[in-house]
Amino acid sequence: MSFDHSASLPADDSDLPRIVSWKVSPARQRPGLAITVLAVLCAFGALVGLLAGDWIWGAVAAVILFATVSRFFLSTTIVLSSEGIRAEFPLLTRRVRWEQIKWIRHDRIGALIRLHRRRWLRSPEFTILFGLDPDHALAGLTALAPSGLVAPARKTTEPEP
Repeated sequence: MSFDHSASLPADDSDLPRIVSWKVSPARQRPGLAITVLAVLCAFGALVGLLAGDWIWGAVAAVILFATVSRFFLSTTIVLSSEGIRAEFPLLTRRVRWEQIKWIRHDRIGALIRLHRRRWLRSPEFTILFGLDPDHALAGLTALAPSGLVAPARKTTEPEP
């Protein structure tokens, strides 16, 4: 994982646009898991190729499966600004203004972002990962998001009374 600290929060509260950004690549952080997932993808592709009787179907299956886990293998860039969040995932980019966000719940790994309404073919929520420097990301979220939007996630491991 690498972090781009080239543009960060200014020390004063001027009207200049404030930006916090970072890059996340979970496969680089967990290379053993990345190799295991690749081996499973290849094995499943080979199995599909054998069952279908043609290696092309196996390759298509492996490519489709890789696309489903592309956020694990390929870098994601997250940019927070005074206008909103831009998440540049491997296969798409999501731009969301602060006004469109209903709430943000986070832990030390990442944040779940819930939108006010569902858009056509888009989920009403998405996640962003914080990477190796969660303090940098959390500071950016709390500094740039409107008041009351960001809160820690509730723990669900404790039984409710």
